[in-house]
Amino acid sequence: MTGSGRPALRWLGPLLAYLLVAGLQLLLVRRWAPRFFWFDDSQAQFGPMAWWLGQNLEGGRPPLMDPDLGMGGNVVADMQYGVLDPLHWALQYLVASSDDFLTISWAYGAGMLLLLGSGSLLVLLQHRVRPALAVAGAVGIGSSGFVVWYGSSWWPLLWATACLPWLWVGLRSRSALGVLVTGLASWALLTSGNPYAFPFAGLVIVGQLLEYRREYGSWRGVLNVRALSRVAACAGGLIIALPTLLSTLQLSEVMGRPQPGELIGNDGFAVPNLADVLLGGATLLGQTNAWTGTIGLVPAMATMLVALPLAALVDWRRAWRCPGVLTGLLVWGAAVLATQLPTQVSVFRYPVRYLVYVEVFLPLAVLIALTVAPRLSRPRLGWAVGLVAAQVAVAVSRAPVLLKWHLLTLVVELIALAAVVLLLRAGTGGSLTGGPTGRPVRSVAAAVLVLAVAAAFPIGEQMMVSLQDRADALAGAPSSGGAPLRALDAGRDVGTTVDDYRAESYAPDEQLTVITWGFDGDRGWEDGVVNGSGNVVAGLAPGYASLAVWQAALNDHWCRGVWGATCSEPAELLAEAGDTGSPWLDLMSSDTVLLSTGAPEEVLDHFAAAWTQVSADDTWLRYERDDGLPGRITAADGVTVSGEGWTSGLARVDQPMDSYVVSTGDQGGTLALRIPYYPGMTASLDGRPLPVTTVEGAALAVGLPSGIDRGRLDLSYAPAGAGAVVPATLAGLAVIALAAVAGGVARRRGAR
Repeated sequence: MTGSGRPALRWLGPLLAYLLVAGLQLLLVRRWAPRFFWFDDSQAQFGPMAWWLGQNLEGGRPPLMDPDLGMGGNVVADMQYGVLDPLHWALQYLVASSDDFLTISWAYGAGMLLLLGSGSLLVLLQHRVRPALAVAGAVGIGSSGFVVWYGSSWWPLLWATACLPWLWVGLRSRSALGVLVTGLASWALLTSGNPYAFPFAGLVIVGQLLEYRREYGSWRGVLNVRALSRVAACAGGLIIALPTLLSTLQLSEVMGRPQPGELIGNDGFAVPNLADVLLGGATLLGQTNAWTGTIGLVPAMATMLVALPLAALVDWRRAWRCPGVLTGLLVWGAAVLATQLPTQVSVFRYPVRYLVYVEVFLPLAVLIALTVAPRLSRPRLGWAVGLVAAQVAVAVSRAPVLLKWHLLTLVVELIALAAVVLLLRAGTGGSLTGGPTGRPVRSVAAAVLVLAVAAAFPIGEQMMVSLQDRADALAGAPSSGGAPLRALDAGRDVGTTVDDYRAESYAPDEQLTVITWGFDGDRGWEDGVVNGSGNVVAGLAPGYASLAVWQAALNDHWCRGVWGATCSEPAELLAEAGDTGSPWLDLMSSDTVLLSTGAPEEVLDHFAAAWTQVSADDTWLRYERDDGLPGRITAADGVTVSGEGWTSGLARVDQPMDSYVVSTGDQGGTLALRIPYYPGMTASLDGRPLPVTTVEGAALAVGLPSGIDRGRLDLSYAPAGAGAVVPATLAGLAVIALAAVAGGVARRRGAR
């Protein structure tokens, strides 16, 4: 991407070497831990919903909402699903082509890690880092602690993190291809659903602009085609992302998120220790400060095996003036500071998440600096060994019971450090011991370095297997069969195929409302109704799904936890919903309800008195009602709704989600539905627009005029930008393409 074919050919070998080593590394972990990418949010949210969205593509695009999934059914409201992004549509299509979620989760997780590593490799090669160091750096970055141990569950984090080095590659490049890379990386990043990455992408851009300023001597000199073409490419990516961003902005007025504490907004939860952030070694368990407990017990702090010790071998006075170092240090320093923020700042929670940017940009900055300004001497090497010792000492202090794993990592890290020293001697005339190394020694050192760095991830995985075995023994529990301990819910009881879900589901291919106050330790698998969004795999629409944001007004009346359990008090659920004459529990439930036998007494009594019980077992009580109202209508005042000619389905662009035949008398009336209200909902009567209303801002309602005789009432959902996805994508791609052409033409003219 420098404008010449020769560098690209030189980079092909390192790229193939990286893909080979990282691929073997991932295959080894998959053999040891088949469910490594199939746990927690991957299981409860992203895997099932990506599959469901792909299964329900129509004309190549997914639905906007499934009202039968309650608040969790508005997939536009959660930008993590990418419902208004064609890149995600392609992903959803591919995911839906498989019925095996182990295959799906590994294809996505491993694919994103390889994309991250490949982008990091190109950044290093662009800055003339020697291939062995570049491959080792890419392997280390693509298997660093937070990315692997937490990102493996959080799909948007993997997606967004993989984009960052590619953005840097495009900005650094001088070729037309670099302009295209800049535009595509901007597009993918802005639609990733991970706003935590946005500030760091901005810092990459700022860092590159500062480096442009150094290169061209003035800000006036920066205003050339190279910079302007990349600004245009970023603008093209923004144009494509506008539908996603506009809909998120529109829906934010009714959506809720956890709020900071009343006093200072910081309960200490998920704020990592600063020493851990700075010294994070391969076996350091990522425990964090918390009054309410800890999050961790996985090696989330691990960065590239020797990234930190190598910082001691750099002449930083010289290095920081060289291209790449400023950008890397700027992002790394900001990420370190961000890890020390309060538990919640505005809508951003849990600063431990910023570890991922520490772990990506520290190796990039150090390896680039080491290339341009190495400083080999015995005192410097002593400092490097001292940093290795400090990393191991901190890890031992956190978990002395894992001493053998810490010592194993110490040996591997020292071997890797020695290999780097041999490689550096080859390029500096042997300043340490007096003679340059030969080609065979360099080749062996390069292989040893790459393999040592690659070993860190499998070592961490096996360390966590030993910890899980110890936990099982202490608890007197059955062996976990070689599975690693996870800080997040391992979900080992949940199935891995569509057939598994359908066979275990209590009500496959049914729509009903499930009301429970909690899920068993197996995530509800044995009960036939799982938490989160997993039920969609069996075709069950239980009135809830996994959610990261919620309809705030509705949540005040019927609170649902992030995975679907009710968290409201009975008095709130049984309070009258507006002036409908129905309690919230009835208004927002479908005509069939599965009620947990462990529900509060007041709720059990209400259903026993007002509904008809049709079945019961130890887990669920099944109730039905016959109110004469079809579809999703649950309350009618002054309106007659025909039991024929109605439809109720998914919300799609330019299609009604509900359609009913209605009549009114001499006075108008009102209909209320069990559909959570969102901006962008519209109604029409016989094709003429009709204003919509709400029940206390929570549920969709429609006021109807008098004198209607069997009129057709259509209800639709059209959030801001939903109809502009295709035009915005075409326009954004055109801007990116024109910027690339302009950049290419200008470069050829400059060459002449």
